[in-house]
Order: sequence, then structure tokens, then C-alpha cells
Amino acid sequence: MLTPQRLVSLLRLGALGAGALLTVLLLGPFQGLERHLGLSDSVAHAIAFYAVTVGLFAIAPHHRRTDLALAALAFGVLIELGQGLTGRSLSLQDLAWDAVGISAALLPGLVERLRHLVRVAPDQDFATLRMQDRRRTAATRSSDGPTGEPVAPLSSRGVSGG
Repeated sequence: MLTPQRLVSLLRLGALGAGALLTVLLLGPFQGLERHLGLSDSVAHAIAFYAVTVGLFAIAPHHRRTDLALAALAFGVLIELGQGLTGRSLSLQDLAWDAVGISAALLPGLVERLRHLVRVAPDQDFATLRMQDRRRTAATRSSDGPTGEPVAPLSSRGVSGG
């Protein structure tokens, strides 16, 4: 029986193969391959990193999207450095197009999160929402003030905690 957890496991297996293939295509002697598909190099980078980012979102549902997007960007940096070491061109323009693809994958989730916040907490400021974030530990939530800055414990401010 197919369950969400089994589907994620299958996607993880597929992602290993896709990641290996993408690495070979980006580092191997295949420069210009995208032209045979009717794509420019820039568009190919954006599409590839859109797919990498969406794939990461699918295979790592317990991680924050922004952290996964940063991981995809780090992969893009490593690929560009690797291309520079393998005789292909190291290009900041390619890295910028990687970031365009990553942003295109990330933006709908951020918009949906904003829509959710407008429905459930329309009048709360972001500092308060940050303090209430369930992903933070109870100790971190209790030690932060309303601005998100750490606050000294009550006992060190001359107030008894008992």
C-alpha cells in the first residue's frame, strides 16, 4: 500500500539517481547540451535548479524550505567551483540563474505561508509570531523578549523566579 512515507522514500531513491545524473551533466564534457533541447544555458540552469529545489522539498518534508533552498544554492556554488576545476567555465551568471530557479521554487511556499498567517494571526507582529513558532524549543521561546533578542533570566534581574 502506498503511503506518504513510502512515496517520500521512493522519491529519495529517485533523487539519488537524478542528483548523480545532474552532477555528471553539469561537470562532464557535455557543455552546450541544452542547445540540443532548444534551451539557452541560463534557462537550463534555472530549470535544473528549480527541479533540484522542488525535489529537495519533496524528499525532506521535515526541513524548512528556506534551509533546503540554501542547500540547493550551496550545491550550485559547488557545481560552479567544480566546473572551474574540470576545465569548464566557472560562471557567476550561471550561479545567478541557479538562484532564479531556486527562488521560483521557494516563492510559492513563502506566499502560502503569508496567506496562512493572515488567516490565523492577522494582527500579530512577526516578532511575536517568531516567539510562538512551535519549531523553536521551549527554552529558546522563554528566553527571548518581544523583539526576539535574548532576555536575561528573572533571577539575574533581581526578581525571584519562585
